[in-house]
Amino acid sequence: MTTTISVTTKRQVVLPKSFCERKKIKPGTALRVTEVGDGLYVTPIAEPTEQELKEVLAAAGSLARRQTREEEGMVQDTIAEYRAEKRRHPR
Repeated sequence: MTTTISVTTKRQVVLPKSFCERKKIKPGTALRVTEVGDGLYVTPIAEPTEQELKEVLAAAGSLARRQTREEEGMVQDTIAEYRAEKRRHPR
């Protein structure tokens, strides 16, 4: 599907509702914009899974040693808070 949209004076654009519904783009969804020749390629960025978040922490070195109970609790609390926030404000 092709359509024409305008850029506001603040350089903002509004995506058509039908595009957003098909691609599951909701308020707060991060989008990646890539230059392709004279155009732009826009793709939604998927949210990281719990496993991906743990891998990022491990790569950063915080999981290179065994976590303390407090650190593991903080990770679990952060994940729980994130999930609760997503339930309160679904995209």
